[in-house]
Amino acid sequence: MRESRSFSQSLLLVAVLLVVLSLLLPWWSTLRSLGHWQQLLQPQLPALSAEENSPQQVPGLAGLSRTGSLAHSPDAWWFGELGQVQQLNNEALFYRLDTQAATRQWLSVSVPLVLASLLLCGGLYGRYRRTMHSRQAYLHSLLQTPEQTRAEPNDPLAQEIVELHQRYRQQLDEIQRELEEAQQQSNRDSLTTLGNRYAFRRDLTQLLTNENRLATATLMLVRASALQDINSRHGFQAGDQYLQDISRLVRKVIQSRLGAHAYRISGSDLAVLAPGQCEPLAKALGTELQQELYHYQDVHELDCAAYIGFTQLLPGQSPESILIRADSALAQAQSGEPNGWRIVLKNSDDEDLGESQWRQRLQSMLDGDRIRLMVQPARLLKPSLPGYNEIFTHFPNDSGGVYPASTVFAMLQRLGMSMLFEQKIIEMILRKVAANELPAQRWAINLTPASLQQSSFMIWLERVLMRNPNVTAGLVFELDEHVLEHQLTSGKRLLEMIRRSGARSAISKFGHGYGSFRLLKDLKPDYVKLDPELVRHLQDDSANQQFVRMIIDLAQRLGCHVVAEGVETEDQKRLLETMYIDGVQGYLISKPVPLTDFKGLTLTAV
Repeated sequence: MRESRSFSQSLLLVAVLLVVLSLLLPWWSTLRSLGHWQQLLQPQLPALSAEENSPQQVPGLAGLSRTGSLAHSPDAWWFGELGQVQQLNNEALFYRLDTQAATRQWLSVSVPLVLASLLLCGGLYGRYRRTMHSRQAYLHSLLQTPEQTRAEPNDPLAQEIVELHQRYRQQLDEIQRELEEAQQQSNRDSLTTLGNRYAFRRDLTQLLTNENRLATATLMLVRASALQDINSRHGFQAGDQYLQDISRLVRKVIQSRLGAHAYRISGSDLAVLAPGQCEPLAKALGTELQQELYHYQDVHELDCAAYIGFTQLLPGQSPESILIRADSALAQAQSGEPNGWRIVLKNSDDEDLGESQWRQRLQSMLDGDRIRLMVQPARLLKPSLPGYNEIFTHFPNDSGGVYPASTVFAMLQRLGMSMLFEQKIIEMILRKVAANELPAQRWAINLTPASLQQSSFMIWLERVLMRNPNVTAGLVFELDEHVLEHQLTSGKRLLEMIRRSGARSAISKFGHGYGSFRLLKDLKPDYVKLDPELVRHLQDDSANQQFVRMIIDLAQRLGCHVVAEGVETEDQKRLLETMYIDGVQGYLISKPVPLTDFKGLTLTAV
């Protein structure tokens, strides 16, 4: 410690000073005595030189001569001139003092003093070391186990250590509390305060790995199906409030169920894990939540508040198969009455529904080019416009049918394979279009939302489009309005790259509200494709007709061509023609046909 070093240094300095003083003070006293003896001898020296007696017999005198042949004493240099041969005044008389006796006198005093000083300082240092060792042991014990070591009340350092330890404990407790709060926050959804998908995955895994094979639990999946519509009509704040309301209803229904926990696992999906058999629990929870949703639907004037799906959990099952069964239950519920609920306990091909099986199937499609390209042409009412043909994808399965496209794209997104399929589909379309000999045609390619989320895809697409400018000039890339609305910045960047490459752009499913006009002004696409919902009841809704006229007029003023999707009757087609629509597309014009068999639009309206 700093104190011990300071004291040791001070003690060493004192020891050096004592030794020096023990040597110098007796030396100085002896030197004074020798000088005094010289003064006494000098008057007697002339007489002594004439006597016959030897000068060595005179006390204090070591030699006397008139010839100067006296030898110096090399052992008396410490007495300076007094230790050398000296001449008496101006006479030829030389003498040397007896320095041996003076030296013995000096050492007889100095040596005991030096030894005493060293012993004194050594004793003090030893006592100091023992004291410091005892104090260090005491302070170390106080630092390690302050609860078991009593601090001296008059020891400031000990009291400071105790206070420091108390502050340290308080800080540790505070950090521990903050860590626990942070961990809770990390497993909690900030909007609904329910558990998030990480907490759901953790609890689901724990239930499925339960050693008790007889333990059962139920998964309830709630889909807030009105979220997208509320966001587009009333804004995202209203959508957030809607999600909070649905989560509050879920909490209200499960609060009496012991061990039930609710989670928000995606944008519009809530999940509940509850112990117990599925069928009785689903009947009770489904009926109660359905009544709450009906009331909420009436109060907020919604077409539907939410849908509910149930499935059974058993230890040993895979999380993927359970989630797929819950998705299947939701799909069945959405095909029925509003706010409905359904149960799916087991699928006949349950073993084939895991993520690993889906990955194998999708990879097989990718490697074997097992993607079927279909085309549905539009009839353009202006002869000066090139033909417009929209290309779709079908995914054949092993049984001769096709997988639902929504299911395939959902699994691609979950497995991180969206970009691979998007690139594969575009490359296949470019090869087919390059081989197609139809003149004056444009080919529309639908892009998924995943294309806006990966900048590497945009870079790849630009390189591909620059490779063959002639083919690129006949391409139109379509993106849904709701996708562009929520990713406007990325959408602008993608459309600018498409124009720069020589291709064209289109906004499909257009016309969700007056916000569509702002999107039209910001993006200025080459084509606008009306949402089929606008066309379906066009004849019976005058307000809808006025809205469609506004879209057509504004789009054409901005240099866009307007195509109506979902045209199935002649009345719809004639009404759209009176609005000066640029083109119509739907089953009235042509059903989708394989791209390899497409030879141009030959089917005319009846």
